[in-house]
Amino acid sequence: MTSENRNKYWAGGFLYNPLTNQVFLHQRDANTKFNPNAWAFFGGLNEPGEAPIDTFIREMEEETGLSVTKEEVTHLYDYMNIELNTYRYVFFVSTDVSKDKLQLGEGAGFDWVSMQELDNYNLTEKTLKDLNYFNEFLKATKSNDRI
Repeated sequence: MTSENRNKYWAGGFLYNPLTNQVFLHQRDANTKFNPNAWAFFGGLNEPGEAPIDTFIREMEEETGLSVTKEEVTHLYDYMNIELNTYRYVFFVSTDVSKDKLQLGEGAGFDWVSMQELDNYNLTEKTLKDLNYFNEFLKATKSNDRI
C-alpha cells in the first residue's frame, strides 16, 4: 500500500428505521464508474485530516440534506477493501425521518428499503455484505435498546 493510499479511505453508511426495519439507500446513476444503477450506501472518500465519522456525516448531508451529529451515528464496523486498496468504514443512524424531508444530492434516486426485501434490489456487493453484517448485529443486540 502506498503512503497516499494509507491516508485515503471510504466512509459511508445508511439510515435505519427500527420501527419499520427499513434502511435508507440510494441508487447510483448510470454514469458512475463503479456499480452503475446499483443500490448502495451514502458515502465517499475522506478529505485530508478528516476522521471517518466526519466523512460519513459530511457525505450524508451532501447526498441527502440530512444533518446529523456524532452522537446520532453508530459505527457498525470497518475493514480493508482489498479490491480498491482502501479501508472501508461503515456507519448508520437510527431515525424515522420521512423521505420527503430529504433531498437527493447525487445518484438516480433513494428510498426506504425493507430488510426483508433486499433480494429484490440490485445491491452492490459491499452493500449486501455490510447489510448482512448489520442483520447479524441486529440479532445480537435485539435484547438491548441500543438501536
